[in-house]
Amino acid sequence: MNWKTTFKNQKKQFTRIRFHNMKFIFGILFCSLGFQAHSQYCQPVLDCTDDDLILNVSIGTLTNASTCGSNGYSNFTALAAPNLNMGSSYPISVTVGDGWSNESVSVWIDYNGNNSFEASEFTYIGTGSGSVVTGNITIPTTTTVGNKRMRVRVAAVGAAAATDDQACDEDSEYGETEDYTVNIQPALGIDEIKNQNKLVVSNSNSLLNISSSNSLIDSIELYDLTGKLIYHKANIKTTLPVWTTPSLAIKF
Repeated sequence: MNWKTTFKNQKKQFTRIRFHNMKFIFGILFCSLGFQAHSQYCQPVLDCTDDDLILNVSIGTLTNASTCGSNGYSNFTALAAPNLNMGSSYPISVTVGDGWSNESVSVWIDYNGNNSFEASEFTYIGTGSGSVVTGNITIPTTTTVGNKRMRVRVAAVGAAAATDDQACDEDSEYGETEDYTVNIQPALGIDEIKNQNKLVVSNSNSLLNISSSNSLIDSIELYDLTGKLIYHKANIKTTLPVWTTPSLAIKF
């Protein structure tokens, strides 16, 4: 668009408008310009061809395996979004490549929906190389319900350089960025918390028996010690097979 020509034509048109209408017209002009200035999510260009990459992301009901994306960026926002409750903490695990001795993992969630990632939306997960990096993300109670964009980034830098302002950074050069969608839900109510405390878990005859004293269990999620979700089922029966993994963490 030729702004100079457009403004010139607008100016000529405005001169034909009576004075008492000018405030209204300029108000519309400001609204229009403000809307056009609304930014879109950045897509940093990085190099993940040397194994500085994300191989798997797991949080809640979301588990996604991937390879090096074009220009070090992949958009997975169309995948089914996991439900995350405000005020709750959720384990996240990210499998990283071995391109460098320090592959730092960072996560941002755009809680205020302004198409940018800010310091208050940042969580540093950890550093690894050719391994699963795990951590926890706490959902603030000040956000709103609905779908939010989550950005997962691995960079070939140490922990000190993996700061909250790196969501769009390209200076580190080596790494990868992946975007997902998470569905923020209201904080758990008192009744829901009480229901969580009325579960009985026992292990007998090579079976893991899970029963509820008051109602059908809505869903069950099984995590291994790395924080990776290994089983999820809704409206389950009260008996599930036991895995051969030596130790399991169970989250309801």
